[in-house]
Amino acid sequence: MSDELAIKLNDCTTKGYVIAPAGYGKTHLIALAARVSRGTQLILTHTFAGVNSIKTKMTALGVPASKYQVDTIASWSLRLCLAYPKTSGWKTENPTSKQWNKLYACCSGLLRKNFIRHVVASTYAGVYVDEYQDCSDLQHSLVCALAEFLPSRILGDPMQAIFDFDEDKPVDWDASVYPFFHCLGQLEIPWRWEKAGDPKLGAWLKEVRKKIEQGQRIDLLGERPPSVIRVYTDPEYLASKQYSSLCDLLGHNESVIALHGGDQQSKNKTHLLARTMAGRFSSIEEVEGKDLHSFLRKFGAAKTVQAGFLLALEFAKKCFTGVGDALTAGTKRGEATNQRKGTKYPLVLHAANAYLNNPTSSQLKSFFLALKTNPATSAYRRDLLYRFLNVLKLHIDGAGATLAEAANLYQREMRHTGRPISHRKLIGTTLLVKGLEYDHAVILDADALDAKDLYVAMTRGSKSLTIIGTGRYLPTR
Repeated sequence: MSDELAIKLNDCTTKGYVIAPAGYGKTHLIALAARVSRGTQLILTHTFAGVNSIKTKMTALGVPASKYQVDTIASWSLRLCLAYPKTSGWKTENPTSKQWNKLYACCSGLLRKNFIRHVVASTYAGVYVDEYQDCSDLQHSLVCALAEFLPSRILGDPMQAIFDFDEDKPVDWDASVYPFFHCLGQLEIPWRWEKAGDPKLGAWLKEVRKKIEQGQRIDLLGERPPSVIRVYTDPEYLASKQYSSLCDLLGHNESVIALHGGDQQSKNKTHLLARTMAGRFSSIEEVEGKDLHSFLRKFGAAKTVQAGFLLALEFAKKCFTGVGDALTAGTKRGEATNQRKGTKYPLVLHAANAYLNNPTSSQLKSFFLALKTNPATSAYRRDLLYRFLNVLKLHIDGAGATLAEAANLYQREMRHTGRPISHRKLIGTTLLVKGLEYDHAVILDADALDAKDLYVAMTRGSKSLTIIGTGRYLPTR
């Protein structure tokens, strides 16, 4: 079926769509279609992690590099607009988050110029857009501009449309896709679970998807495969039940993702639970790294070394448990302190004194590394910690006049290289892990998730799914 559908995608000369549920081989399909292409295909997605995933699949299937160019919608649009600044009206090389929508509008206008269409059509034989449910209305307008003169095939899953755009709306498939793009097909085989050796889990999730699409609820007491574990609890015991369930998953080296929904309250809960777990599970940060950038702005504005160090201590408490227990009373006040006979952790004391006497990024990095190796402390926001250590390294190596500038450079670099965290036991939100795969998934407070967040959470684990909640039926809303 995949080979036939790949040929159908390649033969499409207008614009079409493919519905691709989570774990059904969408990236594989794009690679197969590109392999039979006679020209270069432009393949657009949303993240650099997605770019890397597609490139990896292309290499694995032996697709010649001449047959495709993979990029994010943002990067491709920016590069095209900067190549024609007078015509596009765009000259900003590093747009802020609020400027991207204007860029997409500029790029859509540029793509309606005949000479630009000639340039683009001379470069590419067609377009594929991956993860289309994550497109905003403005990005959809840009794709429609491309589709006016190039074969354009979009692949996505409306069931995973959970992104919320600040100043734009997500694309409405009913209003903007189905009436104007023709259906090329739908992926039908849940390959993620077939390959993991649990086809029963894949089949169960396939039925779950159908029910959610039809507005029905899932009966957790109904028939389900052994790898779907229901953990029922009364509301007052939810927190302790979640804690014990995660502890039960610590006895192996396979990857585990524990998931809350995507709202701000849920984001805060991920860090709190990771702290409660004393770092045995580590929480994932937002891509934007707001807590890190906020700290660096305040740190850069500190009037004295002592004030800056006290800010660093507060930031350290966001990364580690047990910071207070590792410090002497003088260190807690931001003062250089002599080692005494009763000093528990002299290495931390010496690192703090070294920074207070010589406040450089190198000394600050040494202090955080001393906390990292200290037996009384445990990193529970490793993602946040490792980003900070990487920013310090960049600054030490001479990148950026200030730590804030080094952080901006690192942020751009991270979009290409991915998160610096490699811990196997993680806590996150559906928004942060959509599109990613783990061995085991745990849904925390499952009753709080809406239908789409629930489906995204359910499809992250390839070997098992644990659902922790207080009710029998999901979704509850």
